[in-house]
Amino acid sequence: DRTGYRYDAVDPMSGLPWPAMPASFLQMAHDAATAAGYDGFVPDACLINRYEPGARLSLHQDRDEHDYGAPIVSVSLGLPAVFLFGGAARTDKTRRVSLVHGDVVVWGGASRLHHHGVLPLAEGEHPATGRCRINLTFRKAG
Repeated sequence: DRTGYRYDAVDPMSGLPWPAMPASFLQMAHDAATAAGYDGFVPDACLINRYEPGARLSLHQDRDEHDYGAPIVSVSLGLPAVFLFGGAARTDKTRRVSLVHGDVVVWGGASRLHHHGVLPLAEGEHPATGRCRINLTFRKAG
Protein backbone atom coordinates (compact mmCIF):
# COMPACT_ATOMS: atom_id res chain seq x y z
CA ASP A 1 0.00 0.00 0.00
CA ARG A 2 1.08 3.64 -0.30
CA THR A 3 2.20 4.07 3.32
CA GLY A 4 5.29 1.91 2.76
CA TYR A 5 6.40 -1.30 4.34
CA ARG A 6 5.97 -2.12 7.98
CA TYR A 7 5.64 -5.27 10.03
CA ASP A 8 1.96 -5.93 10.70
CA ALA A 9 0.23 -9.21 11.48
CA VAL A 10 -2.44 -8.51 8.85
CA ASP A 11 -2.53 -7.33 5.25
CA PRO A 12 -3.52 -3.63 5.39
CA MET A 13 -5.47 -3.97 2.14
CA SER A 14 -7.62 -6.98 3.09
CA GLY A 15 -7.43 -7.08 6.89
CA LEU A 16 -6.61 -10.79 6.65
CA PRO A 17 -3.59 -12.47 8.23
CA TRP A 18 -0.60 -12.88 5.94
CA PRO A 19 -0.25 -16.38 4.48
CA ALA A 20 2.47 -18.64 5.85
CA MET A 21 5.82 -18.25 4.14
CA PRO A 22 6.33 -21.08 1.61
CA ALA A 23 8.62 -23.81 2.93
CA SER A 24 10.87 -23.46 -0.13
CA PHE A 25 11.39 -19.75 0.67
CA LEU A 26 12.23 -20.53 4.30
CA GLN A 27 14.70 -23.20 3.23
CA MET A 28 16.36 -20.94 0.63
CA ALA A 29 16.84 -18.11 3.14
CA HIS A 30 18.08 -20.51 5.83
CA ASP A 31 20.54 -22.19 3.43
CA ALA A 32 21.90 -18.85 2.15
CA ALA A 33 22.38 -17.52 5.68
CA THR A 34 24.07 -20.75 6.78
CA ALA A 35 26.44 -20.64 3.78
CA ALA A 36 27.37 -17.08 4.82
CA GLY A 37 28.09 -18.17 8.40
CA TYR A 38 24.77 -17.34 10.07
CA ASP A 39 23.61 -20.70 11.41
CA GLY A 40 20.07 -21.07 12.68
CA PHE A 41 18.53 -18.17 10.74
CA VAL A 42 14.76 -18.62 10.44
CA PRO A 43 13.09 -15.60 8.82
CA ASP A 44 9.62 -14.54 9.85
CA ALA A 45 9.15 -11.91 7.14
CA CYS A 46 9.69 -11.72 3.40
CA LEU A 47 9.39 -8.28 1.85
CA ILE A 48 8.68 -8.50 -1.89
CA ASN A 49 9.45 -5.43 -3.99
CA ARG A 50 8.92 -4.96 -7.72
CA TYR A 51 11.06 -2.39 -9.56
CA GLU A 52 10.61 -1.12 -13.11
CA PRO A 53 13.33 0.58 -15.20
CA GLY A 54 14.29 3.93 -13.69
CA ALA A 55 13.35 2.90 -10.14
CA ARG A 56 16.01 3.11 -7.45
CA LEU A 57 16.38 2.47 -3.76
CA SER A 58 18.10 5.26 -1.83
CA LEU A 59 20.83 4.47 0.65
CA HIS A 60 19.23 3.35 3.90
CA GLN A 61 19.71 1.11 6.93
CA ASP A 62 17.38 -1.74 7.87
CA ARG A 63 16.44 -0.63 11.39
CA ASP A 64 12.81 -1.76 11.70
CA GLU A 65 13.57 -5.22 13.04
CA HIS A 66 13.75 -6.01 16.75
CA ASP A 67 16.84 -8.21 16.51
CA TYR A 68 19.88 -6.78 14.74
CA GLY A 69 21.72 -10.04 15.45
CA ALA A 70 19.88 -11.79 12.61
CA PRO A 71 21.19 -11.32 9.05
CA ILE A 72 19.39 -9.94 6.02
CA VAL A 73 19.02 -12.27 3.01
CA SER A 74 18.25 -10.58 -0.32
CA VAL A 75 17.34 -12.49 -3.52
CA SER A 76 17.38 -10.76 -6.93
CA LEU A 77 15.12 -11.92 -9.76
CA GLY A 78 14.72 -10.52 -13.25
CA LEU A 79 16.51 -7.45 -14.55
CA PRO A 80 20.08 -6.82 -13.38
CA ALA A 81 20.76 -4.18 -10.76
CA VAL A 82 23.71 -2.39 -9.19
CA PHE A 83 23.63 -2.83 -5.42
CA LEU A 84 25.38 -0.17 -3.36
CA PHE A 85 26.90 -1.26 -0.06
CA GLY A 86 28.36 1.39 2.21
CA GLY A 87 29.30 1.78 5.82
CA ALA A 88 27.73 2.70 9.13
CA ALA A 89 27.58 6.38 8.15
CA ARG A 90 25.51 7.43 5.15
CA THR A 91 28.49 9.42 3.86
CA ASP A 92 30.85 6.40 3.86
CA LYS A 93 32.13 5.32 0.46
CA THR A 94 29.94 2.69 -1.22
CA ARG A 95 30.96 -0.41 -3.13
CA ARG A 96 29.06 -1.31 -6.30
CA VAL A 97 28.00 -4.92 -6.69
CA SER A 98 26.39 -6.11 -9.94
CA LEU A 99 23.42 -8.39 -9.29
CA VAL A 100 21.79 -10.64 -11.87
CA HIS A 101 18.83 -13.02 -11.84
CA GLY A 102 19.25 -15.55 -9.04
CA ASP A 103 21.95 -13.71 -7.08
CA VAL A 104 21.69 -13.80 -3.29
CA VAL A 105 23.31 -11.29 -0.93
CA VAL A 106 23.57 -11.93 2.81
CA TRP A 107 24.81 -9.42 5.35
CA GLY A 108 24.86 -9.30 9.10
CA GLY A 109 27.19 -9.08 12.07
CA ALA A 110 29.29 -5.91 12.01
CA SER A 111 27.81 -4.92 8.62
CA ARG A 112 24.15 -5.52 9.62
CA LEU A 113 23.40 -1.78 9.94
CA HIS A 114 25.51 -0.62 7.00
CA HIS A 115 23.83 1.64 4.46
CA HIS A 116 22.77 0.03 1.21
CA GLY A 117 20.67 0.82 -1.85
CA VAL A 118 20.23 0.21 -5.58
CA LEU A 119 21.12 2.51 -8.49
CA PRO A 120 18.35 3.36 -10.99
CA LEU A 121 17.39 0.22 -12.87
CA ALA A 122 18.40 0.19 -16.55
CA GLU A 123 15.85 -0.40 -19.29
CA GLY A 124 15.54 -4.03 -20.27
CA GLU A 125 13.50 -7.20 -20.31
CA HIS A 126 14.10 -10.55 -18.62
CA PRO A 127 12.53 -13.83 -19.79
CA ALA A 128 11.39 -14.73 -16.27
CA THR A 129 10.02 -11.36 -15.09
CA GLY A 130 9.57 -9.19 -18.16
CA ARG A 131 10.37 -5.52 -17.75
CA CYS A 132 11.07 -5.56 -14.01
CA ARG A 133 13.28 -6.68 -11.16
CA ILE A 134 11.82 -8.47 -8.17
CA ASN A 135 13.63 -8.51 -4.86
CA LEU A 136 12.83 -10.84 -1.97
CA THR A 137 14.24 -9.68 1.36
CA PHE A 138 14.13 -12.16 4.22
CA ARG A 139 14.37 -10.91 7.80
CA LYS A 140 13.77 -11.80 11.40
CA ALA A 141 11.35 -8.96 12.14
CA GLY A 142 9.77 -9.97 15.42
